[in-house]
Amino acid sequence: MFERLSNEEITYALDELIDLLGVKEEMSSYDLLALLEEKGPEGCVQEIATQLGLPIRISLSYVPEDYDPDNIERFGSSALSRTDRTGSGIEGIVAQVSIPQHLPIFGTSALNGYPIQIRVSENCHQHPETFATLIAHELSHVLLASLRSPHKDNELHTDLVPIILGFHDIVHKGRKKIENFANGKTTTTQTTTYGYLTDSQFKLACEHVTRRLYPCLHDKNRLLKMVEKVREKLKTGTKKLEVFRDYLNYLDRHLPKKMRTEHAQRIVQLHSRDYGREWENRIAEVRIITEKTESFARAVNHYSNSVVEQLKAHIQELELASDQLDQIIEMINKDKKILQRYVGLFYGSSGRCRDRLKFPDS
Repeated sequence: MFERLSNEEITYALDELIDLLGVKEEMSSYDLLALLEEKGPEGCVQEIATQLGLPIRISLSYVPEDYDPDNIERFGSSALSRTDRTGSGIEGIVAQVSIPQHLPIFGTSALNGYPIQIRVSENCHQHPETFATLIAHELSHVLLASLRSPHKDNELHTDLVPIILGFHDIVHKGRKKIENFANGKTTTTQTTTYGYLTDSQFKLACEHVTRRLYPCLHDKNRLLKMVEKVREKLKTGTKKLEVFRDYLNYLDRHLPKKMRTEHAQRIVQLHSRDYGREWENRIAEVRIITEKTESFARAVNHYSNSVVEQLKAHIQELELASDQLDQIIEMINKDKKILQRYVGLFYGSSGRCRDRLKFPDS
């Protein structure tokens, strides 16, 4: 059907859809099939809808393998079972989704829990990857329709949506069904292809989506690594601040007889202005930023244009917070070294001096 489409036309359609929908991390095909086994077709279909961002409620019904779809009301799409290995023959529909004429608009509260009817064949468990592939395609029609996309009835765009939104692996496994038929000593292999993309077009689409997804994953991983580094700095800063306060409290109780003038002036400043509290507050602010950033980074798996901008903003914010934390640690270190000169080497971890302190003459 799309054999004459150029690679440029395929990638243009992909970029158009990614601008509209974003791009999503891959969903585990193992998890999806395990869900089919555990909760049945309805639970599996509901999860596919969720992965596509549809907050709808699935109403599933079963039909015989040989039922005639032309005898029932209009459905949103036609047969996805394309051809066998010889390029001829069309199989019956395995899954159909009925798209209501007045489907609520995507993002409105009216779409939340909106019932969508899906008919599946009774033998859907026999080819679970293919079943999931067909459902993802059919629900992509619903998604595009709810977005009022001009491509809602376009099979090329509908075939591309699951690849963009995390079903690359499951579609790769389910778009071809291979069956062997034995007749005496002869075995015949029949391959049925589902969907409208050729093998080369499907490969092109997957590679293009991976290229679009890669920088998003790179930024996410970079952000998570930054979070770990800042967490280590927070531990260091908190520990150094504790030691600083311990030293300062000790010197308040054990005033040295001699002290350098500049050191004495600094200690006076440390008392007149509560630097320890300021540093503590700034460390707490960095901790809040770090926790917020980590929560965002670990939760995000869908990269729309706005999410990509948020990701970059979080990177900039955490970089700035990390630099500020470096400055705080440097200041704490500088003052801690001054105090340490007068606390002495025999200062115990309990905050008590275990031997006579010795102080410099100047």
